[in-house]
Amino acid sequence: MSGIVQQPEFVAAHNWHKEKFLQPASCSGLEHFPVSFRHGDHPSAELMQNWTVRKDLPWIADGTTTDRIVFTDALSGLECRCEVKVYADYPALEWVAHLSNTGETDTPILSDIVPLDALFPLDASASCQVHYARGALSQLDDFEPLATPLTFRQGGGRLDLAVRTGKSSTLTLPFFNLEMGSGGVIGAIGWSGGWAASFRRQGDGIRVRAGMERTHLVLHAGESIRTPRILLLFWEGDRTRAHNMWRRLILDYYTPRPDGQLLQPPFSEGVWGARTAESHLEKIRWLQENRVPTECYWIDAGWYGDRPIEETADPSTNAWMTQVGTWSPNEEAYPGGIAPIGAAARAANLGFLLWLEPERAFEGTQLAREHPEWLLGPVPSGNAHGDNYMVNLGDPAARRHVTDLVSNLISEGGITCYRQDFNDLRVPELFAMADAPDRVGIAEIRHITGLYAFWDELLARHPGLIIDNCAGGGQRIDLETMSRSVPLWRSDLQCWPFDPLAMQTQTQGLAPWVPLSAAVCELPTRYAFRSALGPGLVTHWSSQELDGGIDLPIQEIRRWMGEALTMRKYFYGDFYPLLSFSLAADAWAAWQYDRPDLGEGMVVAFRRHESPFPRWDAALKGLDPAASYELLSWDDRSVRRMAGEMLMVDGFSVLIEERPGSALFTYKRIS
Repeated sequence: MSGIVQQPEFVAAHNWHKEKFLQPASCSGLEHFPVSFRHGDHPSAELMQNWTVRKDLPWIADGTTTDRIVFTDALSGLECRCEVKVYADYPALEWVAHLSNTGETDTPILSDIVPLDALFPLDASASCQVHYARGALSQLDDFEPLATPLTFRQGGGRLDLAVRTGKSSTLTLPFFNLEMGSGGVIGAIGWSGGWAASFRRQGDGIRVRAGMERTHLVLHAGESIRTPRILLLFWEGDRTRAHNMWRRLILDYYTPRPDGQLLQPPFSEGVWGARTAESHLEKIRWLQENRVPTECYWIDAGWYGDRPIEETADPSTNAWMTQVGTWSPNEEAYPGGIAPIGAAARAANLGFLLWLEPERAFEGTQLAREHPEWLLGPVPSGNAHGDNYMVNLGDPAARRHVTDLVSNLISEGGITCYRQDFNDLRVPELFAMADAPDRVGIAEIRHITGLYAFWDELLARHPGLIIDNCAGGGQRIDLETMSRSVPLWRSDLQCWPFDPLAMQTQTQGLAPWVPLSAAVCELPTRYAFRSALGPGLVTHWSSQELDGGIDLPIQEIRRWMGEALTMRKYFYGDFYPLLSFSLAADAWAAWQYDRPDLGEGMVVAFRRHESPFPRWDAALKGLDPAASYELLSWDDRSVRRMAGEMLMVDGFSVLIEERPGSALFTYKRIS
């Protein structure tokens, strides 16, 4: 699907790779090397002029060529190794740097370690802006697209971004699109902890710096650390086309493949964990008997611990939070453990998802009692029962324990999707408590790389496993987590009264950066279902009817879920917003997903509950203007045959008489 790429984009990526990496590897152009740090009182660019440099033979695998460039300081033994991956079918390159102490004594202080420190040339008169998006603060504007112009003036225009919470996508997604004149570069900061980025307009271009928020550390003899991973994709012309090239790159190279197949987020029936095993079995029977076309049975928090289960408890109570760290099924509620539920799910042809939060332990729980040496903290929880600790995955013994614990639960329950949460700990404060003054950043580096090792080991032991990356609802979405997991709960906003408008804005905000995620539907209406259309879906029908006493329209639910399943293939295609992003209740929202490889696509439009306008003309994108298409309305089943050029230039009329209301169309090339 890489036919979207234009030759000038390959040239731009090739030239950048040559200037920033290949020339420095030949001891020329060292000032362009994009990895920088301070070595004591000296900038690395100054010192590395006198270091030895080695470039290993490149290796080619899976459509990429990887170079390894190693700089070594003969005096201190400090080694800077950079592995650079270049793509054959995308104008993109990715790298990660490693700093190692090969000497026999501590290094000088290494500070301000920045894996992306580069100038992107641009004439002072040319336009420039940085496109990016909000993170997930459990607000209606989660993932809202933002843009900041960088205008050249005295002192230069500047944009500074930082996550500040220790979780990679709380305030801002760790992606950017630097638009410069008629082209630009899309970038990702692959780090699941604290990161910072700055964009500064200078007379000769844009200086971009991105890396961890805080580094000021010595490396002991034999010690090594890694930097955040950086991915850049170069583009020319249309910015929407550039984002679709990015989506294809992410799907092709940064999306998990359980059992060798491209990940497909499941349609899941979510159930609160503080329930009895019998109630879960009853819900699975209810799903079977009512032929609800879901794919996975989801047990969320509250299933563990040694305190009595309160079946009236829900996510708003804090009992589930105080038991985190005692990771055994509650004996009162689950006398046979989780295995009978997993067996019932398999018999019903369902997957099985289980929630855990292994990076947090509450005061007095089993892990906190038995292994206090593995914990960071505490930090006040605001709970009368005690405080929170963080489980240090940078400790190899702690990581082995957590890996074995989770792996055993996966095997015992036949779990097909492991859901990892990471709630509101004061993460930067915990890391700061663990770091000595000359080791600032080391606790975070060890923990985050330990997280990757933990997930990689789980995926190696359980090849078909899907990891759901929650982290307080969408707060750890980045290049590294995307390559191992998928966000099935993309914001904790939906823990409160469900709003279809939020599902629409989350989809439109995330889609240019993150191809795969899941939305939530808690209202049995066509408008709500279509607001949640996506590659995955989370529902709560069995709990609403069996626990809440709601008489659901099962036949309509089956029909709307069947419709959603039919649409799922389109979300692996190109994304085109057909209307500007809006949070307004009186607006319309609409977008198109196009599969050029299939000659098919879908269009969904929403008239929100305060919109006074019943009609809108939709002009489509990305079609073959010379081809004919059949356009099917999923509301009145009418079919129109239209030329691609007409669909893109004149468009077609969309009428939605209801408020709120929706319209859904699919199209297929027929000639």
